[in-house]
Amino acid sequence: MVTSKEETTSVVITQEDREAAETLIKLSQDTRYQPVEEEDAAPSSTLLLQQCKAKEKQHSKKDDKISMESTKGKTEVDDTEETLMILQEWSHTKPDPVEKIFSGDADVAELFSEPIKKQLTMSDVENGQCRLMLGKQQVQKKMHPLLEHSEIPLGTEGLDVSVYGSNGEVQTMKFKMWGEDTPVLTSGWKDFVDKYDLEKHRDFLTIWMFRHRVTRGICFAIDSTSFSVTGPLSSRISKSVFPNPN
Repeated sequence: MVTSKEETTSVVITQEDREAAETLIKLSQDTRYQPVEEEDAAPSSTLLLQQCKAKEKQHSKKDDKISMESTKGKTEVDDTEETLMILQEWSHTKPDPVEKIFSGDADVAELFSEPIKKQLTMSDVENGQCRLMLGKQQVQKKMHPLLEHSEIPLGTEGLDVSVYGSNGEVQTMKFKMWGEDTPVLTSGWKDFVDKYDLEKHRDFLTIWMFRHRVTRGICFAIDSTSFSVTGPLSSRISKSVFPNPN
């Protein structure tokens, strides 16, 4: 049918048509502007991060190794055959305390105990301790026979004693118990360490107890010998030189 000029054709656009068009436009824009390199960028960043973490782990292991080697050097024990032979010879000698301490003057002392021998440790000489530790069993076996019952250091009060060094000079100290079961010399021991320039590990002591001939008081005589020992003794050397240290 032919229409006249006055007739017009109308196009009706529904709400559904508009929504569909907006959806198509949005999808077109998302596809057009999405970066092409995005898929490749993520793996590259992850790889870089993994490489950085791997390097940090390597540095951490290296630092830990250096730290362990440094600590090992500080605490390394002396286990050389030379040290073993020197200390075995020293431990087997039985010096005369009268000759070593009193230059042959036997009028000072009578009836010396069997000696206690030990290597000076860090705790024996550091400022915060100020005491010389003596093995309980060795004191009981070698020194208690010289003591009267009232002189045995059962508590922390202690017994006043005179301690003679290698030059014959005397130092007043306390012979007492440290804690519950560790006999020690204290209250003057630090001055003794300073006077004779004693050092941990290097200096080895021979310690006698005796009763003074005139005053009848309990005394100690201590002779020190220095060796080129680099640190604490290994278990092997300690068992050979000091078979019963406690």
